[in-house]
Amino acid sequence: MLRGTRIIEFEEAKEFVNAIDRLRSIMAESRIEELIFPSLWEASTFNAKLGAEKETQIWRFEDRKARQCCLVPEVTGMAQQMWREKWMTSMPDPFRFFYVQRCYRYERPQMGRYREFTQFGVEIMSRRPAAYADEARALLSRCVGALGIDCEFIPSVKRGISYYVDDGFEVLCPGLGAQKQVAGGGTYGEGVGWAIGVDRVVLAALTERKNK
Repeated sequence: MLRGTRIIEFEEAKEFVNAIDRLRSIMAESRIEELIFPSLWEASTFNAKLGAEKETQIWRFEDRKARQCCLVPEVTGMAQQMWREKWMTSMPDPFRFFYVQRCYRYERPQMGRYREFTQFGVEIMSRRPAAYADEARALLSRCVGALGIDCEFIPSVKRGISYYVDDGFEVLCPGLGAQKQVAGGGTYGEGVGWAIGVDRVVLAALTERKNK
């Protein structure tokens, strides 16, 4: 097995599936529909978007026709591209969707930090993204609350991702130590969105249960 990857087993696998099911239920109640993105994408989409450190972690390679490709490191960059190239004229404004995405970054593996991980995220695409920032924050707070973990919502914080145009927001679980950030998001030129690290919220839930 490659370093930084893992097989999710037994109790953790059940917790993993249950967490995603709870989040999907909230999306159904909110009438937000799911999009499924590929795991392969044009590498150029993420150039100068994630910040210097994260961009060095992207798994880049050439295909057989020498096109620069990558394993998807996150979803927002793809959503930005699709909004500009297609959705701005073909979808309503605002255009809301959620996703469950396997992501890949060449991280230094440790507890709660893997090279293959899963994000549950929401994007609200719009020509007026700031108008929906409060809605995005409220939805994230509701989703994290449904997961039943002790955490702290930080409503305004500097985040190290290049495409944000304002302070972002984060959710922290102090019990996880160094990997305490379990969710984060913010406003960017084409929308506002956030992502929950499913692996970390599951780890937080299991850790809290064990310590009771």
